[in-house]
Amino acid sequence: MTVGIRPDGTPISVGGTADTEAQAERAKILALADHLRGGVATPDRITVGEWLDRWLEGKRPRLAVKTHHNYEQLIERHVKPHLGRRRLQSLKPVDLHALYGALTARGLRDTQRQVHNILHAAFETAVRLDLITRNPSTVVRPSPPRREHGDWSAEEGAKALTADEVARLLPVLRRDRWGLVFEFLLATGLRRAEVCGLRWEDVDLDRGILRFRHNLVTVAGKPVLGPPKTASRARPLRLSPQALDCLRRQAETQALERAALAPGRVAGHPKTYVRKRVWEDTGYVFTALFGGRLHPDRLRGHLTRFSREAGIRAVTNHGLRHTHASLMLRKGAPLEVVSKKLGHARPSFTADVYRHVYDDELEEWALDLDELIGKSSE
Repeated sequence: MTVGIRPDGTPISVGGTADTEAQAERAKILALADHLRGGVATPDRITVGEWLDRWLEGKRPRLAVKTHHNYEQLIERHVKPHLGRRRLQSLKPVDLHALYGALTARGLRDTQRQVHNILHAAFETAVRLDLITRNPSTVVRPSPPRREHGDWSAEEGAKALTADEVARLLPVLRRDRWGLVFEFLLATGLRRAEVCGLRWEDVDLDRGILRFRHNLVTVAGKPVLGPPKTASRARPLRLSPQALDCLRRQAETQALERAALAPGRVAGHPKTYVRKRVWEDTGYVFTALFGGRLHPDRLRGHLTRFSREAGIRAVTNHGLRHTHASLMLRKGAPLEVVSKKLGHARPSFTADVYRHVYDDELEEWALDLDELIGKSSE
């Protein structure tokens, strides 16, 4: 049926099928009502895949390099094979429900949540541009992560080390050349990309502050230098005395390595022998053995080895960030201060994601009712 006329004089038509004449009549009335209140988008044959490509390209200037790459991979691997050829305007909530179900069946619950967030944002933009009238992702929710019965404490604490585990890890870190970078991560709560991209020109050892100008991230297996993840990272960060000590020890380590790998003759070798590989002065604070910048993905192996030597649970680089935040909050640091230090936009995000409650805290605050109301027990 025709519900309106375009500016060029051509009709705007909608169609469909119904089981009964009464249902068909009701559908006609609803279609006409949608058009009168601006609820019928001009027909467009753009597909879901084409729209996601267009939307993601428009987001490129506002996304970090790695974030853009991750979005692109999620769309290519998980959305386009299922929905890429569907017309955007014909997409229904049931189609998304089927996609999420397929991801759940493959055990990709976290991927399902990420895909949902991307689709929701992309379809919201399509609604604002009048490509579609409603966001089909609004009424569909991804399945929550599965949690094994009785395993809540292990899951909640898996990302953050306890104070005892940190005390056992630190001596191991301090006796290895590669340990300094992890000690610095623990002492500051910085992101791996921020530490790998840190240069000496960004550090003021006398004032005890540093500024973030670059992130060194991994995209498709290769290190890529990009801007800081958040605008708040343009602000200077004040360092603790222990964090400053880490940087001073790193400067001493680099000086020794630079001298040992200087061009020229090598002691103990024939006079004609010349060093084939010399120190490369790249200006980075934490470097590989010959001065080149670190490959962020290769740090994980060192940290796994250190965790094993210390006899503690395996922890990720990002887990050290969770550890720093949780220990600071446990110590009584204001949530707003910790959130600002981590570079978060909202303290609520810090509390929801980075605050891990330790078992001894639960024991400490298992208070009797008399203690809560201020009544002494007799």
